[in-house]
Amino acid sequence: MKLHPLSAVTRSLQRGLVAASFAFFLTAIGQFAAPELLGSFALIAGLFVLLFVVGVAYGVAYYYRFEYALTPDTFDVYSGVIGRQEREIPYRRIQNVDVTESIFHRIVGVAIVQIETAGGSETEATLNFVAADEARRLQREIRDRRARARDEGTADGEAAAAETADEATAEGVTGPSETRHADPEAVADRLSREGDLQPETTLFELGSTELLVLALTSFQLASVAFLLFGFPIVGDLIVGVFASLTGIEAPVDALTSTPDLAILVGLLAVAFAAVTMWAVSSVVTFLQYYGFTLGRQGEDLVYERGLLQRYSGSIPTDKIQTLTIQENVLMRALGYAGFTVETAGYSPGQSDQGPQSAIPLAGREHTLALARELEPFDELSFTRSPKRARRRYGVRYGLVVLGLSALTVGLSVAVPAFDLWYLPLLLLVGVPPAAHLKWKHRGYCVGEDHFVVRDGFWNRKTRIVPYYRLQTVIRQRTVFQRRLELAHLTADTATASLLGRQDATAYDIEADVAGDLYELNRDRLQASLRGGN
Repeated sequence: MKLHPLSAVTRSLQRGLVAASFAFFLTAIGQFAAPELLGSFALIAGLFVLLFVVGVAYGVAYYYRFEYALTPDTFDVYSGVIGRQEREIPYRRIQNVDVTESIFHRIVGVAIVQIETAGGSETEATLNFVAADEARRLQREIRDRRARARDEGTADGEAAAAETADEATAEGVTGPSETRHADPEAVADRLSREGDLQPETTLFELGSTELLVLALTSFQLASVAFLLFGFPIVGDLIVGVFASLTGIEAPVDALTSTPDLAILVGLLAVAFAAVTMWAVSSVVTFLQYYGFTLGRQGEDLVYERGLLQRYSGSIPTDKIQTLTIQENVLMRALGYAGFTVETAGYSPGQSDQGPQSAIPLAGREHTLALARELEPFDELSFTRSPKRARRRYGVRYGLVVLGLSALTVGLSVAVPAFDLWYLPLLLLVGVPPAAHLKWKHRGYCVGEDHFVVRDGFWNRKTRIVPYYRLQTVIRQRTVFQRRLELAHLTADTATASLLGRQDATAYDIEADVAGDLYELNRDRLQASLRGGN
Protein backbone atom coordinates (compact mmCIF):
# COMPACT_ATOMS: atom_id res chain seq x y z
CA MET A 1 0.00 0.00 0.00
CA LYS A 2 1.16 3.53 -0.73
CA LEU A 3 0.89 6.84 1.07
CA HIS A 4 -1.70 9.49 0.23
CA PRO A 5 -0.92 11.39 -3.02
CA LEU A 6 -0.64 14.59 -0.96
CA SER A 7 2.51 13.04 0.50
CA ALA A 8 4.10 13.13 -2.96
CA VAL A 9 3.17 16.80 -3.40
CA THR A 10 4.44 18.01 -0.02
CA ARG A 11 7.58 15.87 -0.02
CA SER A 12 8.45 16.87 -3.60
CA LEU A 13 8.08 20.58 -2.87
CA GLN A 14 10.07 20.23 0.34
CA ARG A 15 12.92 18.34 -1.34
CA GLY A 16 12.83 20.73 -4.29
CA LEU A 17 13.18 23.83 -2.12
CA VAL A 18 15.93 22.24 -0.02
CA ALA A 19 17.87 21.26 -3.15
CA ALA A 20 17.31 24.66 -4.77
CA SER A 21 18.67 26.43 -1.71
CA PHE A 22 22.05 24.91 -2.52
CA ALA A 23 22.15 27.15 -5.59
CA PHE A 24 22.86 30.15 -3.37
CA PHE A 25 25.45 28.17 -1.43
CA LEU A 26 27.23 27.09 -4.60
CA THR A 27 27.03 30.62 -5.98
CA ALA A 28 28.68 32.07 -2.88
CA ILE A 29 31.54 29.55 -3.12
CA GLY A 30 31.94 29.96 -6.87
CA GLN A 31 32.34 33.72 -6.63
CA PHE A 32 36.02 33.17 -5.93
CA ALA A 33 36.59 30.64 -8.76
CA ALA A 34 34.70 32.22 -11.65
CA PRO A 35 33.17 35.56 -10.68
CA GLU A 36 32.56 36.54 -14.32
CA LEU A 37 30.35 33.48 -14.89
CA LEU A 38 28.53 33.34 -11.58
CA GLY A 39 27.71 37.00 -11.81
CA SER A 40 25.24 36.09 -14.56
CA PHE A 41 21.64 36.13 -13.37
CA ALA A 42 20.66 33.60 -16.03
CA LEU A 43 23.21 31.08 -14.77
CA ILE A 44 22.11 31.45 -11.15
CA ALA A 45 18.43 31.15 -12.10
CA GLY A 46 19.17 28.10 -14.25
CA LEU A 47 21.07 26.41 -11.43
CA PHE A 48 18.20 27.17 -9.05
CA VAL A 49 15.62 25.64 -11.43
CA LEU A 50 17.80 22.61 -12.15
CA LEU A 51 18.31 21.77 -8.49
CA PHE A 52 14.62 22.37 -7.78
CA VAL A 53 13.64 19.90 -10.50
CA VAL A 54 16.12 17.34 -9.18
CA GLY A 55 14.68 17.68 -5.67
CA VAL A 56 11.10 17.36 -6.93
CA ALA A 57 12.03 14.29 -8.97
CA TYR A 58 13.62 12.69 -5.92
CA GLY A 59 10.52 13.42 -3.82
CA VAL A 60 8.25 11.84 -6.45
CA ALA A 61 10.54 8.81 -6.74
CA TYR A 62 10.53 8.42 -2.95
CA TYR A 63 6.72 8.41 -2.95
CA TYR A 64 6.52 5.68 -5.58
CA ARG A 65 9.22 3.62 -3.85
CA PHE A 66 7.63 3.88 -0.39
CA GLU A 67 5.25 1.06 0.50
CA TYR A 68 3.84 -0.49 3.64
CA ALA A 69 2.00 -3.73 4.27
CA LEU A 70 0.21 -5.59 7.04
CA THR A 71 1.41 -9.20 7.04
CA PRO A 72 0.16 -11.97 9.37
CA ASP A 73 3.07 -11.43 11.81
CA THR A 74 4.71 -8.08 11.02
CA PHE A 75 4.14 -4.56 9.80
CA ASP A 76 6.51 -4.07 6.87
CA VAL A 77 7.86 -0.81 5.47
CA TYR A 78 9.81 -0.55 2.20
CA SER A 79 11.53 2.75 1.39
CA GLY A 80 14.52 4.31 -0.31
CA VAL A 81 15.31 5.54 -3.79
CA ILE A 82 19.02 4.89 -4.25
CA GLY A 83 19.55 2.64 -1.22
CA ARG A 84 16.63 0.30 -0.53
CA GLN A 85 15.54 -0.26 3.06
CA GLU A 86 13.16 -2.95 4.27
CA ARG A 87 11.86 -3.07 7.82
CA GLU A 88 9.77 -5.77 9.49
CA ILE A 89 8.20 -4.72 12.78
CA PRO A 90 6.69 -7.64 14.73
CA TYR A 91 3.26 -6.83 16.13
CA ARG A 92 4.30 -8.09 19.55
CA ARG A 93 7.06 -5.44 19.65
CA ILE A 94 4.78 -2.54 18.75
CA GLN A 95 3.95 -0.48 21.79
CA ASN A 96 1.85 2.34 20.38
CA VAL A 97 0.33 3.65 17.17
CA ASP A 98 -0.08 7.43 17.31
CA VAL A 99 -2.33 9.30 14.90
CA THR A 100 -1.78 13.06 14.58
CA GLU A 101 -4.05 15.48 12.72
CA SER A 102 -3.47 19.22 12.53
CA ILE A 103 -6.09 21.65 11.21
CA PHE A 104 -4.55 21.39 7.75
CA HIS A 105 -4.65 17.59 7.92
CA ARG A 106 -8.32 17.60 8.89
CA ILE A 107 -9.23 20.01 6.09
CA VAL A 108 -7.61 17.82 3.42
CA GLY A 109 -8.54 14.53 5.10
CA VAL A 110 -5.10 13.10 5.92
CA ALA A 111 -3.18 12.14 9.07
CA ILE A 112 0.30 11.17 10.26
CA VAL A 113 0.75 7.67 11.67
CA GLN A 114 3.71 6.95 13.95
CA ILE A 115 4.56 3.44 15.07
CA GLU A 116 6.59 3.08 18.25
CA THR A 117 8.30 0.01 19.67
CA ALA A 118 9.21 -0.73 23.27
CA GLY A 119 12.94 -0.78 22.70
CA GLY A 120 13.44 2.39 20.72
CA SER A 121 13.94 5.99 21.73
CA GLU A 122 12.91 7.10 18.24
CA THR A 123 9.85 6.49 16.09
CA GLU A 124 10.21 3.12 14.35
CA ALA A 125 8.08 4.04 11.33
CA THR A 126 6.29 7.20 10.20
CA LEU A 127 3.61 7.30 7.51
CA ASN A 128 3.36 10.91 6.38
CA PHE A 129 0.60 11.19 5.03
CA VAL A 130 -2.19 8.62 4.80
CA ALA A 131 -5.92 9.16 4.43
CA ALA A 132 -7.63 9.80 7.76
CA ASP A 133 -9.83 6.70 7.40
CA GLU A 134 -6.79 4.62 6.50
CA ALA A 135 -4.97 5.95 9.58
CA ARG A 136 -7.83 4.85 11.84
CA ARG A 137 -7.96 1.46 10.11
CA LEU A 138 -4.23 0.92 10.56
CA GLN A 139 -4.48 1.90 14.21
CA ARG A 140 -7.31 -0.58 14.82
CA GLU A 141 -5.71 -3.36 12.77
CA ILE A 142 -2.32 -3.10 14.43
CA ARG A 143 -3.88 -3.01 17.90
CA ASP A 144 -5.99 -6.04 17.02
CA ARG A 145 -3.09 -8.04 15.60
CA ARG A 146 -0.82 -7.05 18.47
CA ALA A 147 -3.43 -8.29 20.97
CA ARG A 148 -3.81 -11.59 19.09
CA ALA A 149 -0.03 -11.98 18.85
CA ARG A 150 0.16 -11.40 22.58
CA ASP A 151 -2.53 -14.04 23.16
CA GLU A 152 -0.66 -16.43 20.93
CA GLY A 153 2.53 -15.90 22.93
CA THR A 154 0.63 -16.51 26.17
CA ALA A 155 -0.94 -19.63 24.71
CA ASP A 156 2.45 -20.94 23.62
CA GLY A 157 3.75 -20.37 27.14
CA GLU A 158 0.76 -22.19 28.63
CA ALA A 159 1.18 -25.07 26.21
CA ALA A 160 4.88 -25.34 27.05
CA ALA A 161 4.10 -25.32 30.76
CA ALA A 162 1.45 -27.99 30.26
CA GLU A 163 3.84 -30.15 28.26
CA THR A 164 6.49 -29.81 30.97
CA ALA A 165 3.95 -30.75 33.64
CA ASP A 166 2.82 -33.80 31.65
CA GLU A 167 6.42 -34.96 31.26
CA ALA A 168 7.01 -34.50 34.97
CA THR A 169 3.86 -36.47 35.77
CA ALA A 170 4.94 -39.27 33.44
CA GLU A 171 8.20 -39.45 35.37
CA GLY A 172 6.34 -39.61 38.67
CA VAL A 173 7.04 -36.02 39.72
CA THR A 174 4.10 -34.10 41.13
CA GLY A 175 3.94 -30.49 39.91
CA PRO A 176 2.42 -27.50 41.64
CA SER A 177 -1.30 -27.67 42.20
CA GLU A 178 -1.81 -24.31 40.51
CA THR A 179 -0.36 -25.45 37.14
CA ARG A 180 -2.82 -24.50 34.41
CA HIS A 181 -3.33 -26.54 31.25
CA ALA A 182 -4.21 -24.73 28.07
CA ASP A 183 -7.23 -25.89 26.10
CA PRO A 184 -5.90 -26.23 22.53
CA GLU A 185 -9.36 -25.86 20.99
CA ALA A 186 -10.09 -22.73 23.01
CA VAL A 187 -6.73 -21.24 22.09
CA ALA A 188 -7.27 -22.02 18.40
CA ASP A 189 -10.73 -20.49 18.53
CA ARG A 190 -9.41 -17.35 20.21
CA LEU A 191 -6.59 -16.91 17.74
CA SER A 192 -8.80 -17.54 14.72
CA ARG A 193 -11.11 -14.64 15.46
CA GLU A 194 -10.54 -11.89 12.93
CA GLY A 195 -13.06 -9.39 14.25
CA ASP A 196 -12.37 -5.95 15.66
CA LEU A 197 -11.01 -5.23 19.09
CA GLN A 198 -13.24 -5.33 22.12
CA PRO A 199 -15.55 -2.32 22.34
CA GLU A 200 -13.90 0.73 23.86
CA THR A 201 -15.03 1.57 27.38
CA THR A 202 -14.81 5.23 28.36
CA LEU A 203 -13.01 5.71 31.66
CA PHE A 204 -12.67 9.49 31.83
CA GLU A 205 -13.67 12.63 29.97
CA LEU A 206 -12.15 16.00 30.79
CA GLY A 207 -15.05 18.35 31.48
CA SER A 208 -15.08 22.07 30.72
CA THR A 209 -14.53 23.01 34.38
CA GLU A 210 -11.56 20.66 34.73
CA LEU A 211 -10.13 21.90 31.42
CA LEU A 212 -10.33 25.51 32.60
CA VAL A 213 -8.72 24.66 35.96
CA LEU A 214 -6.00 22.66 34.18
CA ALA A 215 -5.26 25.55 31.83
CA LEU A 216 -5.04 28.06 34.68
CA THR A 217 -2.89 25.91 36.95
CA SER A 218 -0.41 24.33 34.49
CA PHE A 219 2.95 25.39 33.13
CA GLN A 220 4.13 24.63 29.61
CA LEU A 221 7.74 24.96 28.43
CA ALA A 222 6.45 26.51 25.19
CA SER A 223 5.71 29.68 27.16
CA VAL A 224 9.45 30.10 27.87
CA ALA A 225 10.26 30.02 24.15
CA PHE A 226 7.53 32.58 23.50
CA LEU A 227 9.00 34.82 26.18
CA LEU A 228 12.54 34.61 24.78
CA PHE A 229 11.37 35.70 21.35
CA GLY A 230 8.73 38.19 22.47
CA PHE A 231 10.45 39.92 25.37
CA PRO A 232 12.68 42.21 23.23
CA ILE A 233 9.54 43.49 21.55
CA VAL A 234 7.91 44.60 24.81
CA GLY A 235 11.09 45.74 26.60
CA ASP A 236 10.35 49.44 26.07
CA LEU A 237 6.78 48.88 27.23
CA ILE A 238 8.02 47.49 30.56
CA VAL A 239 10.28 50.46 31.13
CA GLY A 240 7.42 52.81 30.28
CA VAL A 241 5.13 51.07 32.78
CA PHE A 242 7.82 51.46 35.43
CA ALA A 243 8.04 55.18 34.67
CA SER A 244 4.30 55.61 35.10
CA LEU A 245 4.26 53.59 38.36
CA THR A 246 7.15 55.46 39.97
CA GLY A 247 6.22 58.90 38.68
CA ILE A 248 9.79 59.57 37.63
CA GLU A 249 9.77 62.30 34.99
CA ALA A 250 12.61 61.13 32.78
CA PRO A 251 13.09 59.72 29.32
CA VAL A 252 12.44 56.00 29.16
CA ASP A 253 16.10 55.23 28.47
CA ALA A 254 17.15 57.16 31.58
CA LEU A 255 15.30 54.76 33.87
CA THR A 256 18.08 52.21 33.41
CA SER A 257 20.91 54.70 33.71
CA THR A 258 21.72 53.76 37.35
CA PRO A 259 22.15 50.28 38.83
CA ASP A 260 19.37 50.78 41.38
CA LEU A 261 16.83 51.76 38.74
CA ALA A 262 18.01 48.96 36.47
CA ILE A 263 17.42 46.40 39.23
CA LEU A 264 13.95 47.75 39.97
CA VAL A 265 13.08 47.68 36.28
CA GLY A 266 14.45 44.13 36.21
CA LEU A 267 12.14 43.08 39.04
CA LEU A 268 9.21 44.55 37.16
CA ALA A 269 10.34 42.64 34.07
CA VAL A 270 10.41 39.39 36.05
CA ALA A 271 6.85 39.98 37.28
CA PHE A 272 5.71 40.81 33.75
CA ALA A 273 7.48 37.69 32.42
CA ALA A 274 5.75 35.49 35.00
CA VAL A 275 2.30 36.83 34.07
CA THR A 276 3.05 36.46 30.37
CA MET A 277 4.28 32.87 30.71
CA TRP A 278 1.21 32.00 32.77
CA ALA A 279 -1.10 33.43 30.10
CA VAL A 280 0.70 31.69 27.22
CA SER A 281 0.88 28.41 29.16
CA SER A 282 -2.85 28.55 29.83
CA VAL A 283 -3.64 28.92 26.13
CA VAL A 284 -1.24 26.12 25.13
CA THR A 285 -2.65 23.76 27.77
CA PHE A 286 -6.22 24.52 26.73
CA LEU A 287 -5.46 23.76 23.08
CA GLN A 288 -3.47 20.64 23.97
CA TYR A 289 -6.03 18.96 26.24
CA TYR A 290 -9.28 20.14 24.68
CA GLY A 291 -11.65 17.20 24.27
CA PHE A 292 -9.45 14.80 26.26
CA THR A 293 -10.94 11.33 26.63
CA LEU A 294 -9.46 8.17 28.09
CA GLY A 295 -10.88 4.74 27.44
CA ARG A 296 -9.98 1.09 27.72
CA GLN A 297 -9.86 -1.27 24.77
CA GLY A 298 -8.72 -4.77 25.59
CA GLU A 299 -5.45 -4.47 27.52
CA ASP A 300 -4.73 -0.93 26.31
CA LEU A 301 -5.69 2.52 27.46
CA VAL A 302 -6.68 4.64 24.48
CA TYR A 303 -6.69 8.43 24.53
CA GLU A 304 -7.61 11.32 22.27
CA ARG A 305 -6.98 15.02 22.79
CA GLY A 306 -6.28 18.37 21.13
CA LEU A 307 -8.12 21.22 19.44
CA LEU A 308 -5.86 22.63 16.74
CA GLN A 309 -3.80 19.44 16.54
CA ARG A 310 -5.60 16.20 17.34
CA TYR A 311 -3.69 13.29 18.87
CA SER A 312 -4.87 9.73 19.45
CA GLY A 313 -2.91 6.78 20.70
CA SER A 314 -2.75 4.04 23.27
CA ILE A 315 -0.93 3.14 26.49
CA PRO A 316 -0.25 -0.61 26.90
CA THR A 317 -1.12 -1.41 30.50
CA ASP A 318 1.22 -4.41 30.61
CA LYS A 319 4.17 -2.07 29.94
CA ILE A 320 3.38 0.48 32.66
CA GLN A 321 6.32 0.80 35.05
CA THR A 322 5.50 3.78 37.26
CA LEU A 323 2.42 5.82 38.12
CA THR A 324 2.96 9.43 39.15
CA ILE A 325 0.31 11.50 40.93
CA GLN A 326 0.97 15.20 40.22
CA GLU A 327 -0.41 18.09 42.25
CA ASN A 328 1.03 21.58 41.96
CA VAL A 329 0.32 24.07 44.72
CA LEU A 330 -2.74 25.53 42.97
CA MET A 331 -4.22 22.11 42.21
CA ARG A 332 -3.81 21.06 45.84
CA ALA A 333 -5.54 24.21 47.04
CA LEU A 334 -8.50 23.50 44.75
CA GLY A 335 -8.63 19.76 45.52
CA TYR A 336 -7.46 18.53 42.11
CA ALA A 337 -4.72 16.19 40.92
CA GLY A 338 -3.62 14.35 37.80
CA PHE A 339 -1.50 11.33 37.06
CA THR A 340 0.90 10.25 34.35
CA VAL A 341 2.30 6.85 33.44
CA GLU A 342 5.72 5.81 32.23
CA THR A 343 6.17 2.64 30.23
CA ALA A 344 9.13 0.43 29.46
CA GLY A 345 11.34 1.94 26.78
CA TYR A 346 8.77 4.45 25.55
CA SER A 347 6.60 7.16 27.01
CA PRO A 348 3.55 7.86 24.85
CA GLY A 349 4.00 11.14 23.04
CA GLN A 350 7.63 11.42 24.09
CA SER A 351 8.70 12.64 20.68
CA ASP A 352 6.96 15.93 21.30
CA GLN A 353 5.29 16.06 24.67
CA GLY A 354 7.12 13.88 27.06
CA PRO A 355 5.43 11.34 29.41
CA GLN A 356 1.75 11.19 28.55
CA SER A 357 -0.96 12.20 31.02
CA ALA A 358 -3.29 9.33 31.71
CA ILE A 359 -5.54 11.75 33.61
CA PRO A 360 -4.53 15.41 33.17
CA LEU A 361 -6.82 16.71 35.93
CA ALA A 362 -9.66 15.46 38.10
CA GLY A 363 -10.76 15.61 41.72
CA ARG A 364 -8.02 14.14 43.91
CA GLU A 365 -10.10 11.19 45.14
CA HIS A 366 -11.33 10.50 41.61
CA THR A 367 -7.75 10.58 40.34
CA LEU A 368 -6.60 8.12 43.01
CA ALA A 369 -9.53 5.82 42.22
CA LEU A 370 -8.67 5.81 38.49
CA ALA A 371 -5.00 5.21 39.27
CA ARG A 372 -5.94 2.23 41.45
CA GLU A 373 -7.81 0.71 38.50
CA LEU A 374 -4.44 0.46 36.76
CA GLU A 375 -2.37 -0.48 39.80
CA PRO A 376 -4.28 -1.40 42.99
CA PHE A 377 -2.03 0.23 45.59
CA ASP A 378 -2.91 0.56 49.28
CA GLU A 379 -3.91 3.69 51.15
CA LEU A 380 -0.94 6.06 51.25
CA SER A 381 0.57 6.85 54.64
CA PHE A 382 3.92 8.59 54.36
CA THR A 383 6.91 8.58 56.68
CA ARG A 384 8.84 11.85 56.61
CA SER A 385 12.56 12.34 56.77
CA PRO A 386 14.07 13.06 60.23
CA LYS A 387 14.00 16.68 61.35
CA ARG A 388 17.74 17.07 60.94
CA ALA A 389 17.08 16.84 57.19
CA ARG A 390 14.98 20.00 57.52
CA ARG A 391 17.93 21.69 59.22
CA ARG A 392 20.09 20.59 56.31
CA TYR A 393 17.73 22.27 53.84
CA GLY A 394 17.72 25.46 55.88
CA VAL A 395 21.52 25.61 55.92
CA ARG A 396 21.64 24.98 52.19
CA TYR A 397 19.16 27.76 51.39
CA GLY A 398 20.85 30.14 53.82
CA LEU A 399 24.22 29.61 52.14
CA VAL A 400 22.67 30.38 48.75
CA VAL A 401 21.21 33.65 50.07
CA LEU A 402 24.51 34.65 51.71
CA GLY A 403 26.39 33.88 48.51
CA LEU A 404 24.02 36.06 46.52
CA SER A 405 24.41 38.81 49.13
CA ALA A 406 28.20 38.61 48.82
CA LEU A 407 27.87 39.18 45.08
CA THR A 408 25.70 42.27 45.57
CA VAL A 409 28.11 43.64 48.19
CA GLY A 410 30.96 43.18 45.71
CA LEU A 411 28.88 44.94 43.08
CA SER A 412 28.25 47.88 45.41
CA VAL A 413 32.01 48.23 45.94
CA ALA A 414 32.71 48.14 42.22
CA VAL A 415 29.79 50.45 41.34
CA PRO A 416 29.48 53.28 43.91
CA ALA A 417 26.04 54.30 42.64
CA PHE A 418 24.61 50.90 43.57
CA ASP A 419 22.91 51.13 46.98
CA LEU A 420 20.55 48.12 46.94
CA TRP A 421 23.17 45.57 48.03
CA TYR A 422 20.99 44.51 50.97
CA LEU A 423 18.07 43.24 48.84
CA PRO A 424 19.16 39.54 48.84
CA LEU A 425 19.31 39.58 52.65
CA LEU A 426 15.53 40.00 52.68
CA LEU A 427 15.32 36.43 51.37
CA LEU A 428 16.64 35.14 54.71
CA VAL A 429 13.13 35.62 56.08
CA GLY A 430 11.88 32.95 53.70
CA VAL A 431 14.61 30.38 54.44
CA PRO A 432 12.95 28.68 57.49
CA PRO A 433 9.48 28.27 55.87
CA ALA A 434 11.09 27.11 52.60
CA ALA A 435 13.13 24.45 54.42
CA HIS A 436 10.05 23.34 56.38
CA LEU A 437 7.85 23.03 53.29
CA LYS A 438 10.52 21.04 51.45
CA TRP A 439 10.80 18.67 54.40
CA LYS A 440 7.04 18.44 54.91
CA HIS A 441 6.29 17.36 51.35
CA ARG A 442 8.93 14.64 51.19
CA GLY A 443 8.33 11.11 52.38
CA TYR A 444 8.05 7.43 51.53
CA CYS A 445 5.51 4.66 51.98
CA VAL A 446 6.24 0.92 52.03
CA GLY A 447 3.22 -1.11 50.92
CA GLU A 448 2.64 -4.81 50.49
CA ASP A 449 3.10 -4.65 46.73
CA HIS A 450 4.38 -1.11 46.05
CA PHE A 451 7.10 1.31 47.06
CA VAL A 452 5.84 4.91 47.04
CA VAL A 453 7.78 8.16 47.36
CA ARG A 454 6.66 11.79 47.47
CA ASP A 455 8.58 14.98 46.78
CA GLY A 456 8.00 18.63 45.86
CA PHE A 457 6.10 21.61 47.22
CA TRP A 458 5.41 23.71 44.13
CA ASN A 459 4.72 20.58 42.06
CA ARG A 460 4.34 17.60 44.36
CA LYS A 461 4.84 14.22 42.70
CA THR A 462 3.89 10.91 44.26
CA ARG A 463 5.59 8.03 42.42
CA ILE A 464 4.12 4.56 42.79
CA VAL A 465 6.44 1.68 41.84
CA PRO A 466 5.25 -1.96 41.92
CA TYR A 467 7.90 -4.31 43.28
CA TYR A 468 7.61 -6.54 40.21
CA ARG A 469 8.64 -3.58 38.03
CA LEU A 470 11.88 -2.87 39.90
CA GLN A 471 15.10 -3.17 37.93
CA THR A 472 17.50 -2.23 40.69
CA VAL A 473 17.59 -0.52 44.09
CA ILE A 474 20.21 2.17 44.73
CA ARG A 475 21.35 3.55 48.09
CA GLN A 476 23.36 6.80 48.00
CA ARG A 477 25.13 8.85 50.71
CA THR A 478 27.10 12.04 50.20
CA VAL A 479 29.80 13.31 52.53
CA PHE A 480 27.36 15.67 54.21
CA GLN A 481 24.70 12.96 54.53
CA ARG A 482 27.12 10.61 56.25
CA ARG A 483 27.75 13.22 58.93
CA LEU A 484 23.99 13.44 59.57
CA GLU A 485 23.36 9.67 59.20
CA LEU A 486 21.09 10.26 56.18
CA ALA A 487 20.81 8.56 52.80
CA HIS A 488 18.85 8.51 49.53
CA LEU A 489 17.10 5.34 48.33
CA THR A 490 16.13 5.05 44.65
CA ALA A 491 13.80 2.46 43.11
CA ASP A 492 14.85 2.25 39.46
CA THR A 493 12.54 0.88 36.74
CA ALA A 494 12.79 0.29 33.01
CA THR A 495 11.26 3.62 32.03
CA ALA A 496 12.53 5.65 29.10
CA SER A 497 15.51 7.95 29.65
CA LEU A 498 14.01 11.38 29.08
CA LEU A 499 15.39 14.81 29.80
CA GLY A 500 14.26 15.85 33.26
CA ARG A 501 12.89 12.42 34.21
CA GLN A 502 13.48 11.46 37.84
CA ASP A 503 13.44 8.02 39.39
CA ALA A 504 11.40 7.23 42.47
CA THR A 505 13.74 8.41 45.24
CA ALA A 506 13.20 8.66 48.98
CA TYR A 507 15.36 11.64 49.98
CA ASP A 508 17.30 12.11 53.22
CA ILE A 509 15.88 9.21 55.19
CA GLU A 510 17.57 7.56 58.17
CA ALA A 511 20.69 5.71 57.03
CA ASP A 512 19.80 2.52 58.86
CA VAL A 513 16.22 2.69 57.55
CA ALA A 514 17.62 3.13 54.02
CA GLY A 515 19.66 -0.03 54.55
CA ASP A 516 16.59 -1.97 55.73
CA LEU A 517 14.48 -0.69 52.82
CA TYR A 518 17.30 -1.55 50.44
CA GLU A 519 17.19 -5.18 51.56
CA LEU A 520 13.37 -5.22 51.69
CA ASN A 521 13.00 -3.93 48.13
CA ARG A 522 15.56 -6.43 46.87
CA ASP A 523 13.81 -9.32 48.63
CA ARG A 524 10.39 -8.34 47.29
CA LEU A 525 11.83 -7.88 43.81
CA GLN A 526 13.26 -11.41 43.93
CA ALA A 527 9.98 -12.75 45.33
CA SER A 528 8.02 -11.13 42.49
CA LEU A 529 10.45 -12.59 39.95
CA ARG A 530 10.05 -16.07 41.42
CA GLY A 531 6.29 -15.62 41.41
CA GLY A 532 6.42 -14.56 37.74
CA ASN A 533 8.37 -17.68 36.87
